[in-house]
Amino acid sequence: RAFAPSLSRRSVSRLTLRTATVTSTAASDDKEAEILALLTDAEGRGKDMTPSQLAQLHELATELEGSRSNDDDDTNASELLPGRWRVLYQGKSGGEKTKFFSLESWQKYLSGNGPSPIQNLVSGSSGVSRLYQIVQLADDRNSGKILNVVDASPAAVVAIEADLEGKPQPNRLGFRFSGGTVLLRTLWKGTLAFPYPVPFDLLGDNAKGWLQTDYLSPTLRLSRGNKGSLFVLVPESEPDDPE
Repeated sequence: RAFAPSLSRRSVSRLTLRTATVTSTAASDDKEAEILALLTDAEGRGKDMTPSQLAQLHELATELEGSRSNDDDDTNASELLPGRWRVLYQGKSGGEKTKFFSLESWQKYLSGNGPSPIQNLVSGSSGVSRLYQIVQLADDRNSGKILNVVDASPAAVVAIEADLEGKPQPNRLGFRFSGGTVLLRTLWKGTLAFPYPVPFDLLGDNAKGWLQTDYLSPTLRLSRGNKGSLFVLVPESEPDDPE
């Protein structure tokens, strides 16, 4: 009778763990592909998506966020997090909208329960070709900046700056908006710079927030803000024109 080598319990356990890891990675890759397919032709960072598409997007995002185990490293410590990220989608489940001329939107913002109608007006404009986020972190992750950049080229670029504040929590960065700049292109191909027209120093706690990243891979990042919005981002290389 041929000799059949047996596997120890430890070997079987390791083999099972490796198989489960490969299966989990493949499932995550599939969900990433589904998310990117949904957003490939979406206009205005999901602004024109149907309710069923939005529901599918948020369900996929929640599943990917839930695929992380307790043993996974803090995303704040990952080398993948710093850098330039393009925003493919921002919004809440159910398609809740923030409108500049809506009294309810302003009431939610001033009470700390909603995003800024001004920033939403800027980032959600049809003239905005791209919206991206630049994460700058010190090696110890105790300081840094988050820059939200609205690219309305060739007319203008708006950069809103936030400084990290407080001790970082696992997967979460606290920040306070500190200022911003509006760059306008001129007819003579020059650039005029103006301060962003929001007095962040006077906003108190409304200028504070946090950004939590519960899913991070080389090709996709899922973050959620303190006002409940989901952000779907992909890495983007630095532009040739730094402005």
